[in-house]
Amino acid sequence: MKLDRRLGSWERKRRVEELMMELGLKKCEHTRIGIPGLMQGLSGGERKRLAFAAEVLTDPPLLLCDEPTTGLDSYSAQKIVGMMQNLAAKGKTIVCTIHQPSSQVFSMFDQLLLLAEGRTAYFGTAVGALDFLKGMNLICPEQYNPADFYIKTLAV
Repeated sequence: MKLDRRLGSWERKRRVEELMMELGLKKCEHTRIGIPGLMQGLSGGERKRLAFAAEVLTDPPLLLCDEPTTGLDSYSAQKIVGMMQNLAAKGKTIVCTIHQPSSQVFSMFDQLLLLAEGRTAYFGTAVGALDFLKGMNLICPEQYNPADFYIKTLAV
């Protein structure tokens, strides 16, 4: 385990238990991880949440998350992004790539970097991106997921 050796065994166990509860992993506490297609074990979503938990457990100052919500149901995706929000509020730096988030998940991000052909198309607040594109007569329709609008707009 990658936890600080200075932590007592009780504190280590408490942090693991807390993460298992928060990420819905308690029910599979004694399940083997498994090997997809070879050995049954955790589901794909459970494996994804476990990988995230293993990284968060060490309390890193910087967390690089490559598509942490891909393959997760909307509830689990919101939990993961909510945890990233809480870590950021505690002063941690979180960098996250995400493809096609739900509008609820998208609204949870503070800063947004939009890329087009490998170059920065926009960097700023997630809310400010709509105004930025509106200034170019690119208006997101009402009841439309802003993330889908950005992807569609930048793909042209």
